[in-house]
Amino acid sequence: MIACPGGDFCALANARSLPIADAITARYQDLDELDDIGEIDLHISGCINSCGHHHSGHIGILGVDKDGKEWYQVTLGGSDGSTLSGQAVAGKVIGPSFSAAEVPDVIEAVLSTYRDLRQPGELFIDAVRRIGLDPFKEAGKAARHPVEAEEEALA
Repeated sequence: MIACPGGDFCALANARSLPIADAITARYQDLDELDDIGEIDLHISGCINSCGHHHSGHIGILGVDKDGKEWYQVTLGGSDGSTLSGQAVAGKVIGPSFSAAEVPDVIEAVLSTYRDLRQPGELFIDAVRRIGLDPFKEAGKAARHPVEAEEEALA
């Protein structure tokens, strides 16, 4: 995982990156589960300056300002041109931005979809390319929190 310092340390950031990275990391502590998921490049940027190179991550997260609040765009299928990722390409946005509280659930839903639809031995990036974005978009959409729950979480 690569994450820029985000809003906790950078005056340019629209959103915080490190708490998002921590929340995702907290979900994936089981080494057997991580081994089962396989290699994934996950990149988080707190703003469009892209210090975390979100656009080139297999999973990218970009912090955006939406009415003065922190929101996050999630992209899939990006590649930095490495041996693991193949030809360099920017990831594609999988839907409208998500709240900070939703992001870990969205990542979990995306990875669950990958695990359900992958072929034996298939890496995440290869599964995304083979399957396309639609199942992952649906998973992200299904992971959204009801508006009422979001408002309570922010209070």
